[in-house]
Amino acid sequence: MVIQLGENPWILIGLTFLELMFVIIPALIFSKLEKRSFQEIIKDMGFRENENLLIKIITGLGLGILFFFFGSYIIIFFKDIIITNLFGSGFVELGQKGAISTEPIHPNIIQMVIIIILNILIIGPCEEAFFRGFLIKKFETKLNLIFSIFLSSLIFTLYHVPPILVPITTIITYSGYYLVFGVLLSLIFVYFEYSIIPCSIAHSCFNILILLI
Repeated sequence: MVIQLGENPWILIGLTFLELMFVIIPALIFSKLEKRSFQEIIKDMGFRENENLLIKIITGLGLGILFFFFGSYIIIFFKDIIITNLFGSGFVELGQKGAISTEPIHPNIIQMVIIIILNILIIGPCEEAFFRGFLIKKFETKLNLIFSIFLSSLIFTLYHVPPILVPITTIITYSGYYLVFGVLLSLIFVYFEYSIIPCSIAHSCFNILILLI
């Protein structure tokens, strides 16, 4: 059975604020470990002044729209071609039934506006600050960039199909989809010299378009 987090939009809105922990907890822990200020860690995660801000915003919007239009092809490729051919349509059906849905069900206009704002202010920036701004940089101190991108994208994938909450069929069915998006967002992050602005905007724009269309 699909886990419907959006069945009550107010609960979904409340849960969204938990994503702030992606920034707060690592910053608190590593400020102690590295004997640096909380503010310094936050800046390292990407919350700092950015050059060429307008270009990064426009690029992020464009990439978010592009991801939205090509996202369905990515999921078709993995779910309907690769996984179906490897494990059969019954396996995919079980995977779909075990998925977690964050799409709000019958939200009113106020709830929808709040959800869109939270996507812009919290979901995009906090997830990108952690999965890209924090993890890639930390992994890169021990590993090369390619492995750092892969590991951060793998953790990003497991966050969206968490093994504790969803069955193995769901993890296998959707992992390719989320892994590709994790890698793409990581490449944007690296290309723009470790700025979370364009990948955050692309992430938020993609989510908002899914909500509205």
